[in-house]
Amino acid sequence: MSELKPALSLRYFLNLEESQDGFALATFGKKQFTRFITPLISVGIIAWGIYLGLDGVGRYYLALGVFFLVLQMLMRYWFLPMMFKRQFVKYQFGKSEQGIALYQDYAEISANGRDKVVHYNEVQNFASGKLTYMIELKNRMVIIVPKRVFESTADQTLFENTFKK
Repeated sequence: MSELKPALSLRYFLNLEESQDGFALATFGKKQFTRFITPLISVGIIAWGIYLGLDGVGRYYLALGVFFLVLQMLMRYWFLPMMFKRQFVKYQFGKSEQGIALYQDYAEISANGRDKVVHYNEVQNFASGKLTYMIELKNRMVIIVPKRVFESTADQTLFENTFKK
């Protein structure tokens, strides 16, 4: 017996803040710990330089660690958000309607007027951010669903339970 009516159907337009939240989930790591690995390595290089002494070779380690730390902060908090905002505005991502409909065995994803059927076993990762949910498929396709589109907590719980493994 085929199911004609979806258990949950959502239609939405992403705004810039939601897109940035989803992008951060997809790129900077799904777990909070992975976001801090490279800065911790830089801090470790700085500590190693201080341990070796500032009058010898330690000052080069200190300078290298500070350089890496500043570079990472510039990339993460200035350059990447600026580039993301420019791409968002240029390609008008916020003006295309997107949607997801959940059925018993699969989900239908719609974007730019095209529908795609995704079976639940194709989901590789599911993460929750401040404003959005991020679904990553095995083919590296990323689906961003804003939390504001859920009409009730029951719908939100159904959505979360569908994609959590």
